[in-house]
Amino acid sequence: MPFLRQLIESRNEALSQLAAIAADMFNVPIALVSLLDGDRQVFVGRHGLDAEGTPIEQSFCRHAVAQDAPLIVPNAELDARFCFNGLVCGAPGIRFYAGVPLRVRMRAGQTPVGIGAFCLIGTEPREFSQADLARLTSLGCGVEAILQSMVSSMAMAVDAGRITRLYADQQRLQRQFRQAEQMAAMGSWRLDAASETVTWSEGVYDIHDLPPGDGLPVADALSFYPPADREKITALVQQAINTGAAYDVELDLISARGVCKRVRAIGEPELENGRVIGLIGVFHDVTERHELFVELDRRANTDEVTHVASRHAFVTHVDECVERAQRRGERMALMLIDLDHFKRVNDTFGHGAGDDILRKVAKELRSPWLGGSLAARLGGDEFALVITDQTLIAQLPRVAENLLRVLRFPVGRGKDPLTVSATIGVVELRGPDDCRHDLLQRADRALYSAKRKERGTCEVEWSDVVERQVLRVVK
Repeated sequence: MPFLRQLIESRNEALSQLAAIAADMFNVPIALVSLLDGDRQVFVGRHGLDAEGTPIEQSFCRHAVAQDAPLIVPNAELDARFCFNGLVCGAPGIRFYAGVPLRVRMRAGQTPVGIGAFCLIGTEPREFSQADLARLTSLGCGVEAILQSMVSSMAMAVDAGRITRLYADQQRLQRQFRQAEQMAAMGSWRLDAASETVTWSEGVYDIHDLPPGDGLPVADALSFYPPADREKITALVQQAINTGAAYDVELDLISARGVCKRVRAIGEPELENGRVIGLIGVFHDVTERHELFVELDRRANTDEVTHVASRHAFVTHVDECVERAQRRGERMALMLIDLDHFKRVNDTFGHGAGDDILRKVAKELRSPWLGGSLAARLGGDEFALVITDQTLIAQLPRVAENLLRVLRFPVGRGKDPLTVSATIGVVELRGPDDCRHDLLQRADRALYSAKRKERGTCEVEWSDVVERQVLRVVK
């Protein structure tokens, strides 16, 4: 299973701390975070037990994972599944077991899968109430939040590794992200459906920058969210009460001190005789992680010199535009723009002057008259413009001609000043079988055809919407 081995090898002290809290809360000698790995169960968080794992056949937790529901064993000696288990007959002499399965999404958008359990172990038989199970489930949500964050961190590392230019940066950000997770604030909460009040742990009060209290009305708790997110969480809470649907969502929150935070809210129904009597869940302050994701996304999708889209963002955008244009029956055009004499600028005047030229080009490509077209720097002195405005596409030769005029930049003074111009290749999406690869190939051919004829010109392959006639115009 992807990332399971890394989860097992990544020791997170917060997991053992939660195990210690659970052992103290429920007055049991042993509490464990167990992950199932082939023929073994491994304890990635533990309290009251020195062993790091056991053979899978001795595992109680595998039964909780298999049934995808809490497992309560009041007396293991009287349970046919466990009475001959070595952990019951021998040390540590298990009699009582209560465990909730742990589920994580290995990839965004995938269905959560069971990977282990969060459990309590006692050496004396014991009954476990619904209220006890609700509290254990709430703590289990906290364990899931930590494991999910670790998996998300690992997934981000894999994705970022594909962006070779950002690899070193991403590794640094990844380490910072893991450190931020370990320090992230977390707390549990319970909503009583009858009284419409919410009870928070101290951790949730800390997230809201409030002193601990005895609870507050649901309306007051929801008042900390901006309007859009307040509407979203209100709908999720109401849906959970009405239908029993659990939720897991990230939201913006404004604390009592006016601090904007990003929180992860997890909630699921608390049942009594099959009826929802409330909700239980956890809050997790993921502000630092969210900011790191935003920063990594910005770096991956923005060229640092010109601040237009990077090649990575360009590829994604072109694919989206092609799919949308074909679905809607609209037109789309692509321009490849290559700067003439740019190398001479760097060689003669230095890279600072070259960067100034690149920024001037980017500014022109983001001009309002281009109708929100996406400008991207593909590398070196090559730019691209993705045009989806139907009015602009109807007059592509005129648009290209105007760009040739504005993309001319004199550099230096004296008897022999240098002028940087642009050579452009322009193509239009041809039909339902066209794709990004085809567009780029044809635009590249048009660009180099124009370069062979005369630098500072443009070759336009223009398909009229009605006649679908291809025209080539060299200006």
